[in-house]
Amino acid sequence: MEASAQKAGGYLSLARLSMAEGAGMVAALVFGLSLFVPWFTTSDNPNSKIDSAGTGPNSEATAWETFSILQYALLAMAIAPFVLAWIVARGHKLTWKPGEVTMIVGITAFILVICNGIILGKPDPNIEVGLTYGYLLAIVTSLGMAVCGFIRQATYVDAKKPPGVI
Repeated sequence: MEASAQKAGGYLSLARLSMAEGAGMVAALVFGLSLFVPWFTTSDNPNSKIDSAGTGPNSEATAWETFSILQYALLAMAIAPFVLAWIVARGHKLTWKPGEVTMIVGITAFILVICNGIILGKPDPNIEVGLTYGYLLAIVTSLGMAVCGFIRQATYVDAKKPPGVI
């Protein structure tokens, strides 16, 4: 164990975590749960189906059922803030500001969710596949992770020294 970890409260100190990290973990937990609630819904049109989820007309599909590889990346993004909080609570010396990685993970999750539901994932209008509450929940919680990471890393601004000062 490092000497700095011993001085600052032992092996694991939750006092090292900020409220922003706690809120980021809550957002990540809800984001992870949103993968298992309906994201997409189909109308009564017989052509309205989601083949990857095996759904037909008048049904719903979760992100976990719909995507073949993306759901694992999104699940990893939901786990990342917990791993990063563990690293901070252990008192490891970081090469990045605490909160930066959570912010980047949140932004990446937001972009992937937007791209796979609105920008790139929007089917032909006559198929009538719509978005439901799980999709909105994923958007809000991914933005929540990004904002919480931004707030956390903003508290670690290094004081700038004037030129010529050692």
